[in-house]
Amino acid sequence: MALDPLLVWIAVACTATLLAHAALAKLGDLALFRQHLAAYGVPTVLLPLLGGLLPLAETGAALMLLTPWRAAGAALAVALLLLYAAAMAWQRARGRRLDCGCGGEPLPLSWALVLRNLALAALAAAAAAPMHARALSLGDFAVIAGALLLATLLHAALHQTLRHRARLSLRS
Repeated sequence: MALDPLLVWIAVACTATLLAHAALAKLGDLALFRQHLAAYGVPTVLLPLLGGLLPLAETGAALMLLTPWRAAGAALAVALLLLYAAAMAWQRARGRRLDCGCGGEPLPLSWALVLRNLALAALAAAAAAPMHARALSLGDFAVIAGALLLATLLHAALHQTLRHRARLSLRS
């Protein structure tokens, strides 16, 4: 099913920005990222490999989304987001309360984060959709920029709400 290019490019912009941010957070402190992987139960021998491979995969997916290999970048993004959702769900099902490893201020794992990643995977899948043939106007680009800004603010607000909720649950 072909979508309007405006919708596809909003999905592309949001997914590429999310993955670029995630990669930069991991690459900015690889030692901390490897600690998160270890806490998730990744075997020690795989930590150096996955510690470097996952941020590179996120970077590659973000870049591919902006090229003629958009569908491959979207597929990689979906795979990464589903992998992260599965890892979080596995840890929550076991009753473990780890830092999600999402970057920034610590954020405890929650089922809300699992659902967030599933929603982000659906958004990434939309980035691969075929598009109706129509040229984007200057107004369309403004809408894409506005939607990206709104999505970024909503994502940050969700994280702050989840952090606040976690602090409240620790107090009680």
